Amino acid sequence: MSSRDGRSQFRSRKGTIKSVIYKRVLVLSLCSASLLGCHSRQDALTAVAESHIEANIPPHELFDQLLARDLKNYFCRDGKDCKIEYEFLRDGPTQSGTSYPKYYLWVKTIKGNTVAEEGAVRVAAVERKGFEVTHFLPRAQISQSSSQVASVFPAALVDKINQKAGNR
Repeated sequence: MSSRDGRSQFRSRKGTIKSVIYKRVLVLSLCSASLLGCHSRQDALTAVAESHIEANIPPHELFDQLLARDLKNYFCRDGKDCKIEYEFLRDGPTQSGTSYPKYYLWVKTIKGNTVAEEGAVRVAAVERKGFEVTHFLPRAQISQSSSQVASVFPAALVDKINQKAGNR
């Protein structure tokens, strides 16, 4: 074997070693970048959701006043001796995609001294100006068909809503 052949084999091995090292570095870099990329995408989605919540939920000092107003407008259409009581079924808003943030409530409509109607309500916070009732399931409807609850409300709230309606 000539010295030239020895040098070319040496260069060939050296090139192979560099190639293997380069490939390993490349693979590790791509793996790291993909992990960071996923994390960055998640952060971006969280930031979008938070900005959407902030853009739609009324200011803290007006929140209860606007919610009570909008619930009363929905449930007390005749307005005569009617008041609303409500409790949150979940703390804080639920944000899904780019829809309006949602709140889940149990609402009682009281006319005179009598509970006229009660049930589970989903409301959407809209442009910091108020709330829109998107769904209302009265207690009687929940008792007759508790499966409807799961089609409107988050799974984590289904048992709680059924219990409030008297279903066990």
